[in-house]
Amino acid sequence: MQGIGKELATLSDDELRALIAAAQAILRTRARKTPISEDPAIGMWADREDMKDSAAWEHEVRKHEWRNGP
Repeated sequence: MQGIGKELATLSDDELRALIAAAQAILRTRARKTPISEDPAIGMWADREDMKDSAAWEHEVRKHEWRNGP
């Protein structure tokens, strides 16, 4: 990573702005290619009986945490 940092340090402000803009465009394109519904994290707890009602589950977690403190 140090090599990249050295290379970036040699760029002018305009070159660095252009590089950032290009990187942002690439990231936007990649983000559009994978719908969130296909993200592996979506639905990872679908089979957990204790999380069928996620709002109630979260309420219980918070109630316990707030009662006992940090």
